[in-house]
Amino acid sequence: MKKAGLYSHFPFCRRACFYCHFFKKAYDKDLANRYIKYLLEEIRLRKNYELALDTVYVGGGSPSLLKSGQLQSILESVTRNFHLAANTEITLEANPEDVSAQELRVYRSLGVNRLSLGVQSFQESDLSVLKRTHTADQAYKSLTNAIEAGFANISIDLIIGLETQTPRSLENNFKVIEKFMPAHLSVYILEGVPSKRPPRGGVPCSENDDRDARLYFQARESLLTLGYQHYEVSNYCLPGKASRHNLKYWQNQPYIGLGASAAGFLDGRDYKNFPDLKKYFAALDRGLLPKQKTAPIRPALRRIITGLRLLDGIPASAFKSFSAPTDFLLSEGFLVHHGRNLAVPPEKILLLNEILGYFI
Repeated sequence: MKKAGLYSHFPFCRRACFYCHFFKKAYDKDLANRYIKYLLEEIRLRKNYELALDTVYVGGGSPSLLKSGQLQSILESVTRNFHLAANTEITLEANPEDVSAQELRVYRSLGVNRLSLGVQSFQESDLSVLKRTHTADQAYKSLTNAIEAGFANISIDLIIGLETQTPRSLENNFKVIEKFMPAHLSVYILEGVPSKRPPRGGVPCSENDDRDARLYFQARESLLTLGYQHYEVSNYCLPGKASRHNLKYWQNQPYIGLGASAAGFLDGRDYKNFPDLKKYFAALDRGLLPKQKTAPIRPALRRIITGLRLLDGIPASAFKSFSAPTDFLLSEGFLVHHGRNLAVPPEKILLLNEILGYFI
């Protein structure tokens, strides 16, 4: 039986973070209840007993705003309409301010075995710039409560490159990491964060970008020293604790996307649901899958676009139809041999978009 992942999108948030580019709406109880009913209908329409789901990821938005009964109905519907493999990784994204010790125990009882906490920073000055609705103390407590609730597989998000950040304040974040040693971390340099500095140009070439790059590599060095493995541009894990679900994206494995704006990859083809609630609801009212038309991506190109995000790279054979740019990038050191793979070396990883531009 072919293995696949499943992503379910819950687009509602208490406050829309201005740096977040995912589809989202202000939380409204009645609209959220209506959305869940349509989501359950999409799950029914997409039922497939020939795929063994070994990862389920409930993201958003702010899925920790889901009532326990709503989350239970989603997970039960997935179980009824798909075959779940043994030891399925079931991840829930959560905001620190949303998860009490009791709620975390409920998540565990519902089968959630991996928690992704949107901490962003343990420094109050950073959280203020980001206009987060949780405090550093809440972030700390949410980690403590999650561990006490029995979560052995915890991922946290951190943002670097903020106006308020200094090498010392960034290192203070990693002192907290050292205390808890979560299984996984996602470390992002995000655009759209308020700053008195001139806008960044995208890759580290200006003075401002050089600062962000220095913080990025400081974070990398701190995590490597703690024993984490840098396995993808923004992702680190303790040995054996890479995100099994996200690896499906980067390794071109099949995954089902459910909910407004969700993307999927099945039978070698990408699809994307309408990033619009009215269109999403209207399609399901007609008994149709809520997919919008998308331009196909050549499989060979898709393999490079997704796979080069991994620090281990992808098999050299994947580059056969791109010999000219590959030879050039190898000669200039932007690609290197990594066993039988070709990979972007760590010191060049922030230039990934420019490297990919040679293939597109």
